[in-house]
Amino acid sequence: MFRPAGYFSDSEGDSDFDYDFCYSKSEAKNETPRTEDSPPVMVENNDDLLYKGVIEGDLVEVKRVLELDRYLLTGCLRQGWPVLLLACSEAQYEIVKYLLEERRLDVNQPYGLNTALMAACESKRNPEAVLKVADLLLEFGAVINCKDAYGVTPLMFAIMNDHTEVVKLIIDQVAIEATDNEGLTALFHAVNNRREDVVRMLLKAGAIADIVNRRGFTPKQEAEFRGFFEIAELFPTETNFFNIPSKYLSYAHYQDITQGETEQEMPGYHQEIGLLLYGMYSEQHLTVFAKEDFNLLRFLTLTDDDLKNLDFKLPFERKKILFGLIKFHRQAWSKRSMKKFPQDHLYDSYDILEMLSNHLKQLTVMQSSLIFVAQMMPAEEFKTKFKPELDNCLRKVNQLQQAIASFDEEMKRIHTMTAPPLVLHVDKKRCQTGRVCWFARALKLSLLSAVVSLIVYKRLKA
Repeated sequence: MFRPAGYFSDSEGDSDFDYDFCYSKSEAKNETPRTEDSPPVMVENNDDLLYKGVIEGDLVEVKRVLELDRYLLTGCLRQGWPVLLLACSEAQYEIVKYLLEERRLDVNQPYGLNTALMAACESKRNPEAVLKVADLLLEFGAVINCKDAYGVTPLMFAIMNDHTEVVKLIIDQVAIEATDNEGLTALFHAVNNRREDVVRMLLKAGAIADIVNRRGFTPKQEAEFRGFFEIAELFPTETNFFNIPSKYLSYAHYQDITQGETEQEMPGYHQEIGLLLYGMYSEQHLTVFAKEDFNLLRFLTLTDDDLKNLDFKLPFERKKILFGLIKFHRQAWSKRSMKKFPQDHLYDSYDILEMLSNHLKQLTVMQSSLIFVAQMMPAEEFKTKFKPELDNCLRKVNQLQQAIASFDEEMKRIHTMTAPPLVLHVDKKRCQTGRVCWFARALKLSLLSAVVSLIVYKRLKA
């Protein structure tokens, strides 16, 4: 709360204030002069006085200091936060009201990614005082669905700090399924902090009960693991839960990366959907897309109407996914995305399969980007604006098809040269008709011999 008045230098000629980078020379003039024999004098400045006034709830002192130094209204105090966030953290209702009503401070004034509502929900003060401040902030238009640098929302802060009444106040207005940077929803935070009453409220409000965290646990399993059996009993039986198919979790079969027997049997690349959702802070929604059997192409071409049909009611959740898709498609495609091997590499069939599967995946991604752009632009305008590029793309596709055809012929030729002979191969069909085939061959030989004998006889008789 205080700063020393001197003793920063061993030299009499050096100024003490050369080391005080945070304070101006004008503040130094207010210090009490002292002699070499007198002890250091601790002097409070406006920053310290304002901090002390907020902590003690002294509205008169806060007003007096802010009249002296208006910079402290919006500037960050030396103790860490701007005055509004500090007052909210200390649950000082009268000071918060003064700052919002008379000083006209922005209720959503950010400090980093923290807001006044987050500071109030994170407060360790009396829950009744915190509720009063939170209600005031909402009255002035505080944004509820926001996250700090760790992805924590005001709802999560209120749960973790046992502000149950604040949870009741905002639960109807929040994005319940929002996740923090660890992939945890508000329901997981309620379970982990053993807030039985909050778990009841979240389940009643429609929180997803079969969501899985990064440890592979549902909220009920997390409660059981921690020994919170009274909370585990609040959840429905897990026998009705949807199990995400393994194809969405890992690559397990060669069909996951290669084309099927026909051109229409393209790989779904289902495993990539979970990774993309993770980057969008929406991995909790993988179950929704798994139930609808989404493949990568369909996911990358989602529209807002598609998400509404999938029952994404909150605009906040839809915008997160759509913004992520826009960022994905805005990335310029590069040849470095293609699988390559060193020039002196000795290729085998596995290398060729790996290279071709990578090329096929890149074609799927580029196809999705074209469809996504076309959906956002009228068809005629799209054709007119990008006609040269489309013609060039079509020409290259034709060249690629010709190259693939020649490559296919070359593979067949190599196969005929390198395929091993069949060993002990028995053709069941030929075995069943073996006698018929032998009789036919004997008949042909007999007829041929008869014809030759007739010709020789006629020539000798002549």
